[in-house]
Amino acid sequence: MPPRVDLHLTLPVTTRRFLRTARGRRARLAVCALHRWLAARGLVLADLTPARFADCVAAPLHRVLRPATVQGYRAQLLQYLDWLHQRGHLAFDPERLRAHPKRLPPITYEYLHTLAPTHHPRTRANYVTGLRRWHGWLDERGLDPQHLTRAEMTEWSQRLHAARLSACHRQRLLLVVRAYLRWRDDRQPLDLGPDELIRPRDFPKLPQYLPRPLTQAADQELQRRLRASGAPWHLALLLMRRTGLRSGELCALAFDCVRHDGHYPLLKVPLGKLLTERLVPLDAQGRALVTRLQALDPRPRPWLVPGPAGRQPRYRELHQALDAVAVALPDPARVTSHRLRHTYATELLGGGMSLVGLMRLLGHRDYHMTLRYAAVTPELVGQEYAQAYDHLATRYHLPAPIPAEADTSPLDLLDLLGRWLRSHVDHPARQPLLKRLARLRVEIEHLPP
Repeated sequence: MPPRVDLHLTLPVTTRRFLRTARGRRARLAVCALHRWLAARGLVLADLTPARFADCVAAPLHRVLRPATVQGYRAQLLQYLDWLHQRGHLAFDPERLRAHPKRLPPITYEYLHTLAPTHHPRTRANYVTGLRRWHGWLDERGLDPQHLTRAEMTEWSQRLHAARLSACHRQRLLLVVRAYLRWRDDRQPLDLGPDELIRPRDFPKLPQYLPRPLTQAADQELQRRLRASGAPWHLALLLMRRTGLRSGELCALAFDCVRHDGHYPLLKVPLGKLLTERLVPLDAQGRALVTRLQALDPRPRPWLVPGPAGRQPRYRELHQALDAVAVALPDPARVTSHRLRHTYATELLGGGMSLVGLMRLLGHRDYHMTLRYAAVTPELVGQEYAQAYDHLATRYHLPAPIPAEADTSPLDLLDLLGRWLRSHVDHPARQPLLKRLARLRVEIEHLPP
């Protein structure tokens, strides 16, 4: 099916052919934005130059975009320009537009090699990206890491802020550079210590976001839509909602992922984000979902969720399926796959599950991380408030008076008074009163009839 294009925009035949390819379908928005930018200036594709391409990428939609969005547009458009250049429809080679990775100094690669035994490959990749950015700034200023000053590092921190990087991104870059400077300082002392170059107050305060579970109405409607659809990705999303899996864990679920411990079935979750395996209990609906997914063709296959051509499913396909099914839900915020995990945690917390048990189910290593996922809903707050208020209302009041005509013996009255003291009075004088009541009971029992 050819991609949908803007009816008010006349695209060249060559461009329409590109949009029918797999790469073209992914880059459709960026390509249409480029041709809309050219049409607004009375230009055609043959008039495109590297300078004009840079102007278009900086503001393709007549407004300034975030750096990450600009990089996404640029990557999609470079594929389009490569396609045009191979067919002779572009006057310059788009390879000159690509920013080739900066070569780091040999001592930096030596440091990265020391991280291999203890750090995850994705973590090491983040170190490489951060150190390339830092060394690029050093080369622009002609600075030597061995002789840095506090003022120069402060200037770099301000430059990160001016680049509109998020607080999390800036903090990660500062941590990467400080760890590298500490390693260099151990080998050869710097003119100024790494903890003096990057001080604790240089790290930005991170935003503390509240958990974002779905509203009750949106959750029920989403589960109804997923259950009624029966499509493989929708069944997988419903399984994610019933088990609290991450997107990567769902895509990596093995075909035979159910275990039994003699009481109820368990879902064996593969190594996830924190490199932890865990077993998640399955209710009847969860077990039925796994059975329906296992019954889908092709069989046998290594993955529970079938991907196109028998390959492992991808995050993008999962997110596209969720976006399509979550249209017009009664929830003000956009529904993402991670919100299903937040809803799962909040539901269990409201049902009375302990924080430690919930931490094990979610695969966390620290309960502080679990608290970021589980929200205390207004309904739960109201219920706990009512229970606490009822307890306070009865704690400091005597039992209802016994009618005078009731046929109650003195011994029963003494027993009733003793039970009330034990359950309602928390005072050092309680024990002497109970002993006095016991002596009085003995005296009454020895009275002549």
